[in-house]
Amino acid sequence: MMASMVRTLRLAGVLAAMTGAALFVASCASTPDDSKEPRLVVESADFPSFSAGVDSVFERRCASLDCHGTTARGLRLYSANGLRLANDVGNAPGVGPTTAAEINANYAAIVGLQPEKMNQLLAKSPRTADDAYQLLILSKPLGLERHKGGNALSKGEPAEQCIETWLTTKADQALCAKGSALP
Repeated sequence: MMASMVRTLRLAGVLAAMTGAALFVASCASTPDDSKEPRLVVESADFPSFSAGVDSVFERRCASLDCHGTTARGLRLYSANGLRLANDVGNAPGVGPTTAAEINANYAAIVGLQPEKMNQLLAKSPRTADDAYQLLILSKPLGLERHKGGNALSKGEPAEQCIETWLTTKADQALCAKGSALP
């Protein structure tokens, strides 16, 4: 009698474990519905403006090896004088210009930092400076939110105006050139 009860309990335990495993596998096996994922609506016109001047501001102000030019940061930026993407030509910090792949990676990192807020900003018409300052990419370096590196930008300076015009209209390349120049 006791042996029969033990076998029944073991069988019930095995059946319960198998049912639980089947339910677990079934719940994990479904195909994700990509249509429900937020999509970044960055307009293709934004990238040429970014690569032609805005990227150089981020490289100069934010991509040094002791700031966002390190793998230890959530916002990781690449530059000729900082962190480099793996490459076949031996580019290391201080060797060779920033590559197109590095500029692409910077763009993806910046527009993907807050995808929902970036979508909201880009969907607005017209976009205002106040809208742009809601993004971490401006609010942190301006000291509007806590930034471990302190204030990396000042309101009204060319580097800040370059980023703000890029986010609101079209980057002012003259401001970008001034904002990325060495002091």
